[in-house]
Amino acid sequence: MKKKKNQLWVYALVAVVALILLGLASGPLIMGYFEFGEAETEEMPGEAPASSGYAAEVEQPEEEETPEAEAVVPVEPPEMHDTPEEMLEWFMLVQMMDENGGVRNEYANGRPYILAETMGQMMEYALRVDNQELFDVEWNFVKENMISEEYGLVRASIWADDYSPRENASNTDDDMRILWALYEAEEKWGPGHGYKAGGKAIADQMVEYNQYMNIMSKGISWDENSYEINHRMDIDDLRWEVMQALANEDAIWRVMVVKTNAQFLTCQDQTNGLFWQEYDIEKSRAVYPVGKDECRTSHMLRAGMYYSDYKTYVPATTLHNKMKQEWEGTGKISSGYKMENLGTGNGIEEMETYALAGRNAIRLGDCDFAIEMKERILLEQVGDTDSPIYGSVSRNRKENGVEDDMDTLLLLEELKTCKKNQ
Repeated sequence: MKKKKNQLWVYALVAVVALILLGLASGPLIMGYFEFGEAETEEMPGEAPASSGYAAEVEQPEEEETPEAEAVVPVEPPEMHDTPEEMLEWFMLVQMMDENGGVRNEYANGRPYILAETMGQMMEYALRVDNQELFDVEWNFVKENMISEEYGLVRASIWADDYSPRENASNTDDDMRILWALYEAEEKWGPGHGYKAGGKAIADQMVEYNQYMNIMSKGISWDENSYEINHRMDIDDLRWEVMQALANEDAIWRVMVVKTNAQFLTCQDQTNGLFWQEYDIEKSRAVYPVGKDECRTSHMLRAGMYYSDYKTYVPATTLHNKMKQEWEGTGKISSGYKMENLGTGNGIEEMETYALAGRNAIRLGDCDFAIEMKERILLEQVGDTDSPIYGSVSRNRKENGVEDDMDTLLLLEELKTCKKNQ
């Protein structure tokens, strides 16, 4: 009997200890639940939510990560590079380029796409660095994925994930950029690669679709039933060297060059050196782009850079002087100008503008100004290796940030042969 009582005391003691331990274990959890609630959590210092590094206006989803979301993070973190050029080159050739050579317009920000303009810029870069292998990769990509079977012209853009058409349109700027690169490649690396033949095929189609009244048009758009030729010319569509070469070979191009050149010259305002961005062929006058009240500086600078032989061409110099005047007076170069009242800048900065101003300066022998443009751009370069835009000089990825990067990459390469002013 005594033995049974002792056993009961032992069982009771074990039960009490168990209840105490259970209370200690659950107490903090219960307190924590009622004190903080389910919806409120406290972030540890330094543990900010993961961000793509792009414009703040792009909201990050509050869902579990998906394979698509993970795709914006570099597969392998980049190694530190020695120079700004190496950083930027890594961003463009590794981060933005896919395995087939397609260069995405944006690394994140919705469904990525590939611009014909960017492909043409990368072909130009390959020429500058004497990389024929890279050039061939880019040209083959354009041939296989971007040239319209029906019209033989380069599509303005395609989707980056499946290479399907993004728009049924071709811009003269893109066609001419790639045509120019092919003729330059033929001259640089010689015949036997099909560069000039590929360019001539595009040029022949441009005679059919890229001119209106024998003046270079901005391009064409189409649907399943028909196509429409734009009735305006854009000043940055033109390339001096290749158009002269085509004029020497083809009587039709000779007429087009003469007529286009005459209208192009009327687009530069003689009082301020700036260019009206477009020419209305039907109304025979220089105009703003449709729906705009300013002209883009990047278009003006490309007009000066590419439609010039830099021996007898004055407009590139007068435009350069206008850029320097604003830079010295305000510390900025505007991304656009209202053409009235001697040209009023919008005060908005874009790295593309600075890169093009520097590249134009190099062609005119003003290397000091080109160096100033480089130094201004590099203030924006992203040096954080944890950022998905490490190496880029464009922090605003909502628009065509890749244009800032490509023109800067070209500027840095061209500066290698440009010495400070004497």
